[in-house]
Order: sequence, then structure tokens, then C-alpha cells
Amino acid sequence: MKKILLFGSLLTFLSLTVQSQDLTFEAGLQLLYKNNLQLKTLESKLLQAKYKKLETFSNWLPKIQLQTQYTKLSQPQMDISKLPAQQRILFEQTFPATLISDQLYSTGFSVSQLIFSSGKILSAYKISCLNYELIKNEYEKTKQELEIQYKETFLKTLLAKKILEVTQKAVEISSQNYKVSLELYKEARVSYLDLSSSKINYYNSEINLLKIKNGYEISKKTLKNLLCIDYEVEPVGELENFLEEPKYELTQLKNNIQKVYEVKSVELQRKILMNNLNITKTEILPTVVLAGNYSWTVDDYTKPLDDWDHRYNWSVVLSWPIFSGGATYSKYKQNKENIYQIDITRESLVSTLQLQLDSLYSTYVQLKESLSLAKQNLIIAEENYNVAKSYYLEGRSSYLELLQAELGLSNSKVNYYQTLTEYIIVCEKLKKFEK
Repeated sequence: MKKILLFGSLLTFLSLTVQSQDLTFEAGLQLLYKNNLQLKTLESKLLQAKYKKLETFSNWLPKIQLQTQYTKLSQPQMDISKLPAQQRILFEQTFPATLISDQLYSTGFSVSQLIFSSGKILSAYKISCLNYELIKNEYEKTKQELEIQYKETFLKTLLAKKILEVTQKAVEISSQNYKVSLELYKEARVSYLDLSSSKINYYNSEINLLKIKNGYEISKKTLKNLLCIDYEVEPVGELENFLEEPKYELTQLKNNIQKVYEVKSVELQRKILMNNLNITKTEILPTVVLAGNYSWTVDDYTKPLDDWDHRYNWSVVLSWPIFSGGATYSKYKQNKENIYQIDITRESLVSTLQLQLDSLYSTYVQLKESLSLAKQNLIIAEENYNVAKSYYLEGRSSYLELLQAELGLSNSKVNYYQTLTEYIIVCEKLKKFEK
């Protein structure tokens, strides 16, 4: 039974290993573009807005309608059935057949063309164009935010992987040190305290390794969920490859706040409200429409077309609202308040973005200096560990000194990679203010 369970566990492990795929940053970015539901929704809305522009534009074009109709009357418009035969013949020869028949067949078409709308259609078309730009701006904003989120998640997963490697190396070192201490203790070259310390350090490193492994698995699951994939991935790459040396200037970044996607969205919304205000103004102005109809009517559709009664009419319709009970004025005042509110929103947004930029830039400056110090500290820690190990093997220092050097090296590596990751992420977030 135990063999069967062991074999089943082995198969499960092998299946998970086979399903796990290496994932580079660029490959993951393409998966993000392909699978993300937010982007798919916005792409659909963008297409919808494009067709809305075409729909609004069509209001300038003529409208043509074709109609066909059959009418059954209770009695003809002129009932000649009770007249003498000679009079019936005379009426049939004098009047159109459609007047003396109780059934009518008619067909025709109508044409209408807007001549003057006092700017209503123009404002409506501008709104549809602005809505398209608004959704496009929202798409670019969402795409940028998702790219930042993905890069942050990818880097943190790589960081977890790097810390796992450092921790595994630390476990190997502590294991070797424990074995060496055991041999030296047997030769009475180190104290029991040194042996116990090396043993405790080895066990503690094993416990820490389990925690780091769990954290790494959680990071991979987070990355997997963000990319909307159903298989395990193993991120590959080096944190140093993502390191750039941008030269940000706070003054220039603050000048770019007006170009940030959030501000552009508010400005587009304001333009939409201004056009809504223009439409409200035109509600008290006239519209002019040219309309025409051409129709053919007959009592028997099998007759030649020349025998059909055909006629046409053209008309110019002027529509001018005189009194709306104050509704137009109320709508006008509502739109004015909407514009006032959007101006307040923009002012508040710019203030918030300035505060966000100040915080990011301050963190950027601090991390840039910290990264330089962390790198120097790592070099020193590696030198200290090599010296401490050499001294310990020569019996010139205690295990506690070696342990301190070992811990210092591990902590320096972790600190360096954490600082490096944070620096890359804050640089990525500052790109928002580069445009």
C-alpha cells in the first residue's frame, strides 16, 4: 500500500514538473495583453464607440425609406355598384380605379434630408468623437497600470526566487559548517558551544528555507492569476537585467502631470459636458428638414405600371420650439453645474498626483542611494565571510565569528536584491509622469 501511495505521489510530482513552463518577462507581457479581461472589455468598448461615431455622422446623410402597402376598404371611396350600367361605365372611364375599388395596392419611397439643426448634430458628433478618445485614453491608462502591476509581480517573484537561492546556499553553508564543526569537535579543536551553535544555525536555516519556499510558491500563483493562465510557470531572468539608470528631474516630472492619463480623461469629460451644454442651448433654436414622397397606387397589382396612379410631394418643415415650460433653462443650469464640478475634480486630481509624485520621487532618491550602499555592503560582506571562514578552518577564530560573517553575507545579499527590486519598481512607476 505504501509503495502504491509513493508511486502516486511521484506521478503527481512529475506531472506538475512537466506542466511548469519557463516564463520570460516579454513572454509574460504578451500573455497579459492576450488574456487580460479588462483590456478585452475596453477593446470591445473602443469598437463600440467607433461605430457610435459612424451612427452620429449618419444624421447628416439623407434617409430613404421604401414602403409597400395593401388596403382593404369596407366600401370604395366612391361606391358606383348601385348605379346604372351606363353611368358605371362613365364613372370608370372618368375617375381613377383607386377611387371606385374596395382594395388598394400601393408602393413608394420617401426621402428626408436635414438642412439645418442649429448645431445639434455637430455637437452630438463631437461628443461621440470625444467618447471614443475617452475610452481610448482609458484603454492606454489601464494598459500602463497593468504593465506596472505585471512588472512589479514578476520582479517580486524573481526576488523570491533569488532569496530562495540565497537561502538554499545559506543552508548548504550552515550544513557544511556543522559537519566541519563536528569533525573539529571530535578532534577537540572547538568547544561544544561552537558545535551546538553550528547545529542550531543549521536547523534554523532549514526552517527559514521552508518559509521562503512557501513564499515563492505564493508569488508564482499570484503571477499565474494575473496572466489568467491555467498552468504553472517558472519565471526566468536576472534582476540586474531590469536595472536602468534613468535621470529623473522633479521639476520636469511635475510639468508632465498635465499629460497624465487621469488628467487627460477629466479634460475629455469636460469637453463632453461643454458640448452637452451647446446642445441644450440649441434646443430653443429651429431645425429645418426637407422631405419628399413618391407613391404608386392601383386596385390590381397585375396591371401595367403605366396604369398605376402615381404622385409625389415635397415639403420643407421648419420646427421651432417656442416654450418648454422652463425645462431647457433647467437643463442648461444643470450642465453648468456639471462643468463646475468637473473643474473641481480636475483641481483635486492634480493636487493628488503632485503628492503622489513627491512621494515616489523621494522614494526614488532614497532607493538610488540605498542601492549603491547595499552593493558596497555586499562586497564587504563577501570579503568578511571568506576571511572568517579561512580563520575558522585555521583555528584562529570561533564559530560564532564565522556565524556572524555567514549571517552578514546572507542578509547583505537579501538586502541588496530587495533594494534593487524596489528601485526598479519605483522607476517603473515614475514612467507614468514621463509623458
